Amino acid sequence: MKQRKAVRLRTFFLKYLLLLSLGTILLLGGLLGVFALAFARGALLPANYEEKAIAQFKQQLAADVTDTVPRVPDRLNYTVFTLDGKPLAGNLTAKEAEQAWRIIREGNNRSAYYYTTAEHGQELWIFRYVLTPQYASPVLRSALPNPQLLGPLLFVLGFLVMAALLAARFGRKLSERMAGLQEATENIRRENLEFAVHPSGIVEIDEVLGSLDRMKDALQTSLEKQWELERSRREQISALAHDIKTPLTIIRGNAELLQEIVETEPQREYSGYIRRSAEDIEAFVQEVIDLSNQQAGSSRQKVLVPAAEIIAELELQMNALKAGRNLKTSIRQEKLPEYLFIHKELLLRGMMNVITNAAEHTPPGGSIALLVQSGPDAVQFTVTDTGSGFSAADLREATSQFYRGDPSRSSGNHHGMGLYIARSVAEQHGGTLSLSNDSVSGGAKVTMRIANPERLITPSATS
Repeated sequence: MKQRKAVRLRTFFLKYLLLLSLGTILLLGGLLGVFALAFARGALLPANYEEKAIAQFKQQLAADVTDTVPRVPDRLNYTVFTLDGKPLAGNLTAKEAEQAWRIIREGNNRSAYYYTTAEHGQELWIFRYVLTPQYASPVLRSALPNPQLLGPLLFVLGFLVMAALLAARFGRKLSERMAGLQEATENIRRENLEFAVHPSGIVEIDEVLGSLDRMKDALQTSLEKQWELERSRREQISALAHDIKTPLTIIRGNAELLQEIVETEPQREYSGYIRRSAEDIEAFVQEVIDLSNQQAGSSRQKVLVPAAEIIAELELQMNALKAGRNLKTSIRQEKLPEYLFIHKELLLRGMMNVITNAAEHTPPGGSIALLVQSGPDAVQFTVTDTGSGFSAADLREATSQFYRGDPSRSSGNHHGMGLYIARSVAEQHGGTLSLSNDSVSGGAKVTMRIANPERLITPSATS
């Protein structure tokens, strides 16, 4: 893994924490500057603005010895009473004026307002004010929260926006740093070990990547050894099976010759045992060879094969199979795709195993039917017969290796490899092999489903 300068994860986090702290300081400083400028330009009035204006107006009232009342500043809230409590004027509502009179008389103020008084002749002036900043504009005063509340609100909102932006940036950067880790784990999950590990620049993540890199190399070495051992095992089994076939052929040939030249009935009977046993062993050896070839075929590349070619080959082999068994066969197609993306030899071998298995368990005069159907992304081959059907044990185990079946269905001349090979073929084509009993014929029903990409399926007319 190519190394580059890396930082600790805590340093990575501290960097963004520092940015958040610096942004908070700048935000606070900016808001304070804006409010200071607003005070300097007169857009905002200081908290004691009304208190000063009232003091100046009270001085004007005290200096005016005539009955003429000076003009009251627009921003002052006041009410005027006679000395005996009769309301005369003011801009407070009747309820607010009554409350102001009661507070002045009783001296018990529990409201958020401050009150002060001034006498002018036979009149008592009561002024109400607050000690909070105010907007100079009446429009802003009615539309916006008090500046004392607006400042914290703007700070909280700005902090949240800044934190969200920094979190998004931090998440994006962290995702970029972890992309190599995600890529490595995904490649390992897909069993693709031919990839290079890219460092993230964060020490802790790079340590994990280094461990994954070493694990990848160890896994690749282990898999290569396993693949080589498996290939060698298949080759040895195949070679051994071929070597066994030669003496078996000689044994079977001599057994047949003995049957022709022996004179006594016991001799003919014993030579018949030898011939039939040799044939059974030879059939089993051939199944082992087929299984070995089928497993070796998994490394081959799939190709596009005309579907009609596969159907014709299956029909030919079914006709040959029924010739000596007094069976009826039929093939039906539904929405047959123009091409199949398959291993041709493997698919034919798997399907013939299914068809042969059906023929072995169908009594003379019975029938075997093959139905080929295609869907949006798969093609399935369904084989039904008119035999006795699968038992409960067969439905569970018939696709297992070396399963011979229960005595009621087993013909005694197979070795439990046919349906196992067919299942392996289906799985190598991204599909499945399922067993059931046909509700119409009462016989066995085997369905091989293989994946076939939708882009390769061009349905033709139903035949």
